[in-house]
Amino acid sequence: MVLASMALVLTSCDCFKKFTKKADTVAVSCTPTVLTLKGDQVTATFTAEFPAKLFPKKGIAKVTPVLKYDGGEMVGTPKYIQGEKVKDNYQVISYANGGSVTHTVSFPYKPEAKMATLELRFEGKCKNTADFKNANETYVLAEGISTIQLLADDFAELVIAPDQFKRVTTETEEAKIMFLVNQSNVRNNQLNSEDIKTLEKFITDNANKDRRTLSDLYTKAYASPEGPVALNNRLSNERGKNTHTALSRKLKRDKMPIAPKFDVDALGEDWDGFQQLVSESNIPEKDVILQILQMYSDPVKRDQEIKNMSQVFSILKEKILPELRRSKLIMNVDIEGLTDDEIRAAVSSDINSLKLEEMLYAATLYNDNATKEKIYTAVTKNFPKCYRGWNNLGVILAKEGNINGAKNAIAKAANLNASSTEVANNLGVIALYEGNKAEAKKYLSTLNTKEAKYNMGLVYLQEGNYEAAVKALRGYNLAVAETCNGNLVNAKNILSRDNSAKACYLKALIAAKEGNKAAVVSNLDAAVKQNPDYAKQALTEIDFAPYFEAEEFIAVVRK
Repeated sequence: MVLASMALVLTSCDCFKKFTKKADTVAVSCTPTVLTLKGDQVTATFTAEFPAKLFPKKGIAKVTPVLKYDGGEMVGTPKYIQGEKVKDNYQVISYANGGSVTHTVSFPYKPEAKMATLELRFEGKCKNTADFKNANETYVLAEGISTIQLLADDFAELVIAPDQFKRVTTETEEAKIMFLVNQSNVRNNQLNSEDIKTLEKFITDNANKDRRTLSDLYTKAYASPEGPVALNNRLSNERGKNTHTALSRKLKRDKMPIAPKFDVDALGEDWDGFQQLVSESNIPEKDVILQILQMYSDPVKRDQEIKNMSQVFSILKEKILPELRRSKLIMNVDIEGLTDDEIRAAVSSDINSLKLEEMLYAATLYNDNATKEKIYTAVTKNFPKCYRGWNNLGVILAKEGNINGAKNAIAKAANLNASSTEVANNLGVIALYEGNKAEAKKYLSTLNTKEAKYNMGLVYLQEGNYEAAVKALRGYNLAVAETCNGNLVNAKNILSRDNSAKACYLKALIAAKEGNKAAVVSNLDAAVKQNPDYAKQALTEIDFAPYFEAEEFIAVVRK
């Protein structure tokens, strides 16, 4: 490209008279040749190369880039050039040797400027002249702005806070029967203890009840870890058997509604219980005792070492060891919750009858956002301090396009649980929807979830940081990032099995960049058949400009 139009300005300046005769020897180029949106900006660099003995020693030129579009224009930062006898601080072009000037200009992107023209406006004056003189003609550097970055869909990944609904829940009751040292007989006071009374009530309350299933009565029999191991193993075994016999008679005598099946396990010396009780106590030298347990695994060696601590051992005999001579009784009841059909029926007839976890689970049974919104709204009304209800309501509102409502709901969730990763992710997504990349980054960059990493990829894409976007995104949006990053082969591979309208449209743009007219037409045709709006959009894509006059292209966009 040559700077022929500069002559129109400079013929009126005495110092430029010689310049005008050879103005067309000044070569001007622009990079990129097709303007491209990157982040929020459209950036271009133009270079003017002046041959030797052309630029006047006393001349000053002002070159202003202007982005013109239908209905307006944006004026960029001008570049000033001076001859070697001018004493200003502009870039000097040697008269004898010539030289080159490079200038980068950046414009904020506006949607109405998509088909803009980047022009250079030239003004000139001679040394000691007050004003620059303007030309009526301009030089066109580039036409249109490639906006492939904007083809990324805005399906950021919102996160539902999960329910904790369990189809079957388990409740547990425990009791214990204590034994005297070296004895295994079950004493009457142990059978009549509050522990046993509570266990009997648990059996009565849950036996033969709808949706409730009682387990076996698990019995774990122990001995305290002192004395011979063989003796303690025998004591443990006898305590288990005697507990089974005595308690079975007791339950039968008290006319329990069922006779539980016993599952007895004799576990011998209870070193684990010993360690726990010691660690929870404030007895002297407990750290030494715990260290002995770590150092020795042999029970005989442990017993010997602890007994050597004579003063401490007397405390252990009084406060710790008696608690380990026991049979531990454990009984569970499995409670079956509502079926999916029963939950759906409640949603339809009386949603407020559902418990919190049932409500949160109920929303997962429906695919339509209207029902989900109804359910989560009920959660916020019935359980207003549950952050999950507010968070999940916000997610549904966002999916319905109600960004303000979503923002308010998720903000309430944040007030209830500021540490929730789901809430932080969703606040970042809302900020992204609002175009506030800095706010989105604040929330998303600290999270390590797959959703937050993906959403950060969308932030990077909007910032024009395509390398980072490629590392974070997947699927169609990854193909957009790869295309913006110049990796067309990678982008095509990603899209190879995606025949959606948006994927076909992107394939057509990639083909245009590769100069493959047949692929442009076939892919664009596939996109337009699925979504006719792409026909109109294609006429505003500067990447398709080489095909605007092609009959095959025209046939597609006129369908």
